[in-house]
Amino acid sequence: MKKIISLFFVAAATLGLKAQIGINTANPKGTLDVEGETLVESYLIDTENTTARGNYLLLTRSKDSSPVGKVKLLDITLRNVAPVNMYTVVLKNVKQDEVVNLNTGLDADKYVVAITGAVFSDAVSATTTSTSRLYGAYSTEVTKVQQGGKNYQAINLSFKGAGTVNAQNGTWTLTLNVFEKSLVKDWGTFEGSVSAAASFSGVSTNTPLGLQ
Repeated sequence: MKKIISLFFVAAATLGLKAQIGINTANPKGTLDVEGETLVESYLIDTENTTARGNYLLLTRSKDSSPVGKVKLLDITLRNVAPVNMYTVVLKNVKQDEVVNLNTGLDADKYVVAITGAVFSDAVSATTTSTSRLYGAYSTEVTKVQQGGKNYQAINLSFKGAGTVNAQNGTWTLTLNVFEKSLVKDWGTFEGSVSAAASFSGVSTNTPLGLQ
C-alpha cells in the first residue's frame, strides 16, 4: 500500500497534476484531504520568526507512544481549561487594602499564575483626601499555601506605606493569567545590575532567541 501511494505521488509530481487527492474520502476538500487518523513521523513546523497573521489552531504531539506520537488538534472551544486562561477576580470589602495568602484554589503542581493587572477602589487613601482608583505603588505577589496535603497558588496584595482613612475597606479588581504548567518553559534566571546615574537602552543578552 505504501509503495502504491508513493508511486502515485511521484506520478502526480512528474505530470504536474493539480487534482485533489482524497484518502478515505470520495470528495476531497483540498489538494490532499485525509479522513481519519494521520501519523506524522517528523515535525513539519515553520520556525521562521515572522509576524503572525490570520487564525491559528494549536496542534499537540504525544510523546507517550512508540516509536512516534499522534498529532492532535487542541480545540479550545471544547475544553474548560485552555493552555492560557485569563479571568478577572473581584475582592470586595477588603480590610483597608491588604490581602494575605488568598487561596486561589489553583493546584500549584498544575498551574502557573501571574497577576497582570490590579486596581484598588471604593476607599479613600490615607495620603489623599479624595477617592482614587489608583493609589500609587502597590505590591503584588503570588505565593503558595498548603491545604489538605496539596499546594495551591495564593495571592498577596497591599500598598506600600499607605492604608485607607478610618480603616475604610475597599475593592480589589485583579486580572489573572493562568497557564498550564506542562506547557510553560522555564528560561532560567536573569542576573544583572543597573546604575541610577544614567539612562539605558539595548537588548538583554539573556532574552531567548526569537524574542529579542
